[in-house]
Parts: sequence; C-alpha cells; structure tokens
Amino acid sequence: MPWGGEHVSTPSGWISIILGLILLVVFIFAFYQMNKTLNEMKLELEKLRNTLEETRKNTEEVRKKLEEV
Repeated sequence: MPWGGEHVSTPSGWISIILGLILLVVFIFAFYQMNKTLNEMKLELEKLRNTLEETRKNTEEVRKKLEEV
C-alpha cells in the first residue's frame, strides 16, 4: 500500500506547509499595506476637498468685491 496507515512526515510535506504559511503572511501583509495606503489616500482626498472648498469661498468673496467696484 503506497498510502499506509502510518503517519510519516515527509520533507516535501513540511516544505509545502511552510511555503503555504509564508504565502499567507505575505497576503496578510499586502492586504494591511493596501488598507493603510487607501486610508492615507482618503485623508489626502479630504484635505484636497477642503482646500478646494476654501478656494471656492475665497473666489466668491473676490467676485463679490469686484462686482462692488
């Protein structure tokens, strides 16, 4: 019987398990980095929106002052 009842740990089995764990760690780290980068991009986008809104307000004020003149 090639697959006997004995539990023999083969080196190729351990290598497969180790490679699987390494891949799992790499995927978890990649997901964490992606999430971190997306959160940083959201913050930058919010800053840009605030700056744009402030610029719009300033433009409206300048336009009103120019209309008065």
